[in-house]
Amino acid sequence: MRKLKFDLQVDPTALLAANPEAFYSKAYLSEDTADNYRALPGVKYKTKLASVTFGEILKPSTCSFNAPTDDLDAKEIDVCALSAMAQICQFDLEQSFLSLQMSKGSNGDFSVASFMSFYWSEMANKINGDIESIRWQGDTASLNPTLALCDGYEKLLAADPAVIPGGSGAIANFTALEAALSAAFALLPATIATRTADLRLYMPTQLVNIYRLGVASGNTQAYITQDLALTFLGVKIVVCPGMSNDTFVWTLKDNLIYAFDAEGDSSDLRAVNLADTVAEPYIRTRANMKVGFNFVNPSDIVFYQ
Repeated sequence: MRKLKFDLQVDPTALLAANPEAFYSKAYLSEDTADNYRALPGVKYKTKLASVTFGEILKPSTCSFNAPTDDLDAKEIDVCALSAMAQICQFDLEQSFLSLQMSKGSNGDFSVASFMSFYWSEMANKINGDIESIRWQGDTASLNPTLALCDGYEKLLAADPAVIPGGSGAIANFTALEAALSAAFALLPATIATRTADLRLYMPTQLVNIYRLGVASGNTQAYITQDLALTFLGVKIVVCPGMSNDTFVWTLKDNLIYAFDAEGDSSDLRAVNLADTVAEPYIRTRANMKVGFNFVNPSDIVFYQ
């Protein structure tokens, strides 16, 4: 009987590699993004969304043809180019709890597979959290370097005169919140107010907490044992951690545009051990991406700020 011996040698750089599809999915998308925003993937620079506004189509039946003038327009959607960059030093790893898992010797491979998996996961979560903040509070004039990367919904909505003003002011308790939500809901056009399956109420964590406590205070079971279903007047409430306090938006989910370029990015994900290139004891990572935020149908959006 012949014995065969197999020798599998794993390149050290393999330990640095993330699952690129999973990484970008976690970085770009939260679990309910597709259900609450109109996602436009594959936008590398700019794209346009076509729209058509019909006039009075229905007419009395006559032998003549009398069609109204219809308006064909397009909304330009822009994206911002971003880069996520991070690095970690060999000596920091050696002085951490990971030291026992590292190979012996001061000049060998110092990456740890289990740590790199955690590293990539946390990096993706950090990117996702920053994108969420930019999504709402992004302002290229901001002094905050993260928020200054791209304009978000709040700045864009506030600048459009066609967006319906839903009120303003601090909301300190459930009674004030309920009154503000009801008053803003009443401003929605009748054509969309009844579309509860597609209508969304976007609120920051601060207002969602007030809402949860206020509703639960009248329901002992929800207050103690059960998770509260986040709806108001039958409309789904979307928790927006990146949204400013004391703001909220009523609109259809397809009116808020989220553009990004994830196609092909997975093949360009980089993690480089600089010890193998320029003899520096760093693991350096970089992920390039593009995101952009915009909206359509401003007359169907109520913005409380």
